[in-house]
Amino acid sequence: MGGVRRPGRHRSPVKALNHLHRWWRGGASAASFPYRPVLGHFQAVGRNHADPGLVATLRAARDVLPAGHDDVRALVLRQWLPSTVDQEDGDYDTYAGVSLLNLLADSYGSGEAVDDTLDALQVVILADLLRYETSALAEEPDLLRQQVRVKACLRALTRADELAPRARGLVPANPLGDNAIRDLGRDDLLARGAELSRAVRSAASPAMRDAVEFAMLPTTWLHDEVMFIRSIQSFEVVYRQVARCLERATAALDAGRPAAASDELRDATRRITATSMLYRILTSMPPDAFAIIRAYTHGRSAVQSRSFRLVEQYSAPSAESEFPGPSLQEVYEARLAAGGPASLSYLTETMRGLDSAWRLMKRTHWGITLKVIGRVPGTGGTAGAAYLEQAAARPLFPVLHPRQDDWRDRIA
Repeated sequence: MGGVRRPGRHRSPVKALNHLHRWWRGGASAASFPYRPVLGHFQAVGRNHADPGLVATLRAARDVLPAGHDDVRALVLRQWLPSTVDQEDGDYDTYAGVSLLNLLADSYGSGEAVDDTLDALQVVILADLLRYETSALAEEPDLLRQQVRVKACLRALTRADELAPRARGLVPANPLGDNAIRDLGRDDLLARGAELSRAVRSAASPAMRDAVEFAMLPTTWLHDEVMFIRSIQSFEVVYRQVARCLERATAALDAGRPAAASDELRDATRRITATSMLYRILTSMPPDAFAIIRAYTHGRSAVQSRSFRLVEQYSAPSAESEFPGPSLQEVYEARLAAGGPASLSYLTETMRGLDSAWRLMKRTHWGITLKVIGRVPGTGGTAGAAYLEQAAARPLFPVLHPRQDDWRDRIA
């Protein structure tokens, strides 16, 4: 599966270049930008193998876009174009299209509207992944690994309310449980996967479908990289939602509402616990395919994830803090000093639950990384699996671990 290429009809850049030149002559409006011809070429060959003339034209387009325009289509194009020309200086954000997906969520307003959009986005990402992997299974009927992957994708989408509880209406009622999915034969798996992914994508807004489609710019031609990028995007949505939960929990506790803070932390814990479904998909990555992907993604590492860092910074004090207010742990300690342990006993337990879920998730990441890449260095200049092993020992709330020297020694 690692060597499976996408359909070759878009390998030539001619169609994309013709559309771009017509767009340029027509006034270079963001509303008329020819995304799909460009995507067709990039997805067929990988952005690191894209035609140099096409890349140069896209770089020129990026440089002439007006910086102050607040039209949503202009904002989307401005976020998207850097991902097409980052072959030499790309980072994690441009690799996974994180800014583009966050822009979509933020364009819907603030507060609960953003939460609703992020959860809907999560479901559409999973539906698009299921669509892609089901199509691959139709072309590779005898590949057991592909059947395992499609079942993992189908399972994640049928249980999407665990990852994205605010998007229940997007996923049709589905009677399939884990055991039923496990026992599906190829034909039933194809039918179920195609039906469910189509239903979800049809129910989503056109803007959301477009954003998810545009955010797929793999660096290689490998089938497996599409799964890898979609998984990264799905994790990014989880991290952002968890960070938002922590921000609200801190505000609630600071206002003297520990019960409301506990509600937010329980929501965050459920989302983190549900990432086990995403890791099940990632375990289908063949080591030889990932070795090729790593060669084209040097410098693009998950350690650069801003949402991941925010989760840990909202939780406890950090020298790298990117927000001005106190962390949840700082507010918790202040309240604890004022009222004693009994006053926050329930909140303490919910904090412990989130702390445990977060560390378990990091240990799972470490284990999968060890399985796929072994002990080789990581893409972001880290020690790879060894770095993740050390990070997994770091608690989310050190105050809940009185013998802090234990975990500090382990990550020293």
